[in-house]
Amino acid sequence: SSGINAEYGGLWDNSIRTGKVNHHEIISEGVLYQHKDVITSLQLDGQYLATGAKDTTVVLWKISKKTGAVKPHPLAILYGHNSEVTCVALSAELDLVVSGSREGVLLLHTLKMGTYVRTLRPHNPPSAMIVTFVGIAGTTGNIIVTGNVPSSTTKGLLHSVLYLYTVNGKLVKRVKLEDVTTAVYVEGDRMVVGGVSGSLEIRCTNSLATKHKLRLKSGVISISIDPRGQHLFVTTSDGKMLIITSTAKPFIKK
Repeated sequence: SSGINAEYGGLWDNSIRTGKVNHHEIISEGVLYQHKDVITSLQLDGQYLATGAKDTTVVLWKISKKTGAVKPHPLAILYGHNSEVTCVALSAELDLVVSGSREGVLLLHTLKMGTYVRTLRPHNPPSAMIVTFVGIAGTTGNIIVTGNVPSSTTKGLLHSVLYLYTVNGKLVKRVKLEDVTTAVYVEGDRMVVGGVSGSLEIRCTNSLATKHKLRLKSGVISISIDPRGQHLFVTTSDGKMLIITSTAKPFIKK
């Protein structure tokens, strides 16, 4: 594809780079500076972009309706974390930003004003868990969280835990996963969870119930899905990209 706007971070100079996709390359159009350390996460929803970084802050940016480019001045800077921000999620429809950190804490803010709403501490003590993913289910506003905690049986090993919260911060369910989570994709009423040992699970976002379960030969690196929800695209640790097709109903209803 060409003409699609692209934003990316994780660079040594702590910047956000913006550009347009031109067939097989990204044509650079701008550089934005705000964070004081490396950016660890970016999330886009409609006309808004959220970036989290090792400097413990989350920065909210507005996207120009006319050009599709990120406006140069931040909409808001969110504070409150005491350690590296590991993941962010946002919903323009719900006016909500959720950020997770290495200290095991999640902060909720409003998107348009950057107003603090509440703090979630899924694990006790919070510092024993690293939040690895946060997502917002579009149909319900449920908040999906994954985190890594020390194994209770084997010293030095980790296991992953999946949490389901309502948009009001009420814990609905907690599930201990069999694999250490490496990738999560959330959309609508479904989520896909991949693990370091090759596990791939499709779960409901309103109950965390498992709908499909697969075991791949290599660990999962990333998960994506086509616009119709019929094909899963999974990259694995052996350098391959797998395309998994549903011959019946779509994996995810969009």
